[in-house]
Amino acid sequence: MSSQPFLSETAQSQLGAAATAIGSDPRFSFLTKLREGRLANLRPLGDFFDKNRISFTSSFQTISQRWNYNLQYFSANYFVIILGLAIYAIITNWLLLFTIGFIFGGFYLISRMNGPVTIAGNTISASSLYAFYAGASFLLLLFSGATGAIFWIIGAAAMIVLGHAAILEPGIEGDFADGQV
Repeated sequence: MSSQPFLSETAQSQLGAAATAIGSDPRFSFLTKLREGRLANLRPLGDFFDKNRISFTSSFQTISQRWNYNLQYFSANYFVIILGLAIYAIITNWLLLFTIGFIFGGFYLISRMNGPVTIAGNTISASSLYAFYAGASFLLLLFSGATGAIFWIIGAAAMIVLGHAAILEPGIEGDFADGQV
C-alpha cells in the first residue's frame, strides 16, 4: 500500500505562499510581534517539567520566592498554557464560537460598506450601525456564556500556573542571578 502525502506539492506551495503573505500583511503584524516578543523566550519542555526540581513546601516565604522566579522565567510557557485554555474554552462552547464568528464577520462586513445604508426609507450611518452591532454583540456574548468562560480560564490558569510555579524550585541560573547587581 503506497502512502500518499496529505497535501500535494502545489497545495503545499500555495499554503506556504499564503502564510508568508499573512506574515508580511500589516494587518497581521501583531502575530509577528507576538512570535518575536512573547514566544521567543519559550523554555524547553525538559526544563519546564524537570522532575528533579519538583519539591513541596509549606513555607509561604519559599512559595513566594518560587513564584517571583518561575513567573518571570517561564512567562512565555505560561502564556502558551493560558492561550491553550482560552482556545479550549471557545472550541468546547459552540454557541460562544458561533458568537465570536458572528461578531468578527459582522464588523468585517460593516467595515467593507461604502457609505450609509438605507433600510425601509431610513438612512443609517456606519457609526450608528457599528454602535447597534456592538450592543447586539454584547448581549449575544452575555447569553453565549462568555463570562463563565472568562472566569473558567482565569481559575484554571491560576491553578495550573501558580501551582507549577509553587512546586518547581528555581534553577541554578536563578542562584547566579541573585548575586548580580
